[in-house]
Amino acid sequence: MIEVRALILLASRPESVGIAVERLRPERMGIISSQEVLEAIVLRCAELKGAGVEFTYHLVDSPMEISDAFGRFERLLAELMDEGYGREEILLDATGGTTPMRLGAALAAMTRGVSMVHQRVPQRYVDGRWERDSSREVEVVPMENPLEATGLLREGQAIELFNRRDYAAAALVFGDIVGKVSGVERGHYYRGLLLLSEGYAAWDVADYAAALERLRAAREELGAGFSHPELAGRAGELSERISAHLPFLGRVRGRLSVENVVDMLENARRRIVDQGRHDDGVARLYRCVEMYHQWRLMSEHGIDASRVDWGKVGEEARERFLRESGASGLPEVLALHHVRLLERILSGEAGEGDAVLRDLLRQRNRSILAHGLEPIGEKAARRFLEYVEEMVGEEGVRSGAIHATLKGL
Repeated sequence: MIEVRALILLASRPESVGIAVERLRPERMGIISSQEVLEAIVLRCAELKGAGVEFTYHLVDSPMEISDAFGRFERLLAELMDEGYGREEILLDATGGTTPMRLGAALAAMTRGVSMVHQRVPQRYVDGRWERDSSREVEVVPMENPLEATGLLREGQAIELFNRRDYAAAALVFGDIVGKVSGVERGHYYRGLLLLSEGYAAWDVADYAAALERLRAAREELGAGFSHPELAGRAGELSERISAHLPFLGRVRGRLSVENVVDMLENARRRIVDQGRHDDGVARLYRCVEMYHQWRLMSEHGIDASRVDWGKVGEEARERFLRESGASGLPEVLALHHVRLLERILSGEAGEGDAVLRDLLRQRNRSILAHGLEPIGEKAARRFLEYVEEMVGEEGVRSGAIHATLKGL
């Protein structure tokens, strides 16, 4: 026996209400019907009050409009969910109503992932026509959702994961869709999204070789030449974004470059803005600031912060470094404070005056991912992001590092 907590029933005959109550035993039933049959439906529901079901009634304005029943189902589903029913606890019985009503409600249920049944009336063929077989009972049988069979129902889930930057999880869902979807064009499109998700997942952990490989393959799939206008538009936008990524990724491999700095900034942005992982994002911003000064020290003064050749630094600058740093000797490897100090000295800048950065770094140092136990709040994380974004600049370079977002078809 199928049992469900809440039922949406398309009703045109009072009998279908009784069968639904008896066979499905819901505690809550929302009935969609037309004005012409409402009175008979309400009378039958009144007779069933003792069954412990709460009934509500929803009328379509036009029984011959698919969109009317679609919208009525949407409003009723939202009402049930507001009452605390989960989508998996709600069922559509698409037995009654006009053909447009059944089609509209079924389409709404399919796209929202609500399971469906219908009441199958037994019939037999007699003298050239079908007649009700009164010797057999009406059956309540499940209806298959074709969107589940093709995997397309999961597209929304994959897009949500992708836009939340959970690329590995999005790739798993797109992989499921690719295994089920039919049609050559959709096959290319969803393979492209699968490869794009895998490429971004690799990029997020700085596996640039794998990212380049996957993104090149994604661009090939998305450049297949689509006749469907919507597919062509979405695939074209994504292909353009990938084309901007490829040269950027080619420059982040190997020696420290401005692209590495920008890449770390965008990595931090995804965690703070898209995922709400503030401590994680701020840890990356800290590294971004460090990389920024390391890059400037190398590009403008030819000094590698990981193996400092102090012979390249003038005597006056060395003495100032020792005086302002409080170090007992000249370090071979420069941490953030020292690399900022040396880069400032060699650039001829005045003494330390960046109170905003000092405050932000103190908050970072007290965070759970640094030296303390205090989580970083959204306000502080976004303030740190804005500061580093303004410090780094490089708008033209950053355009190649900004990841795409997806929209559903």
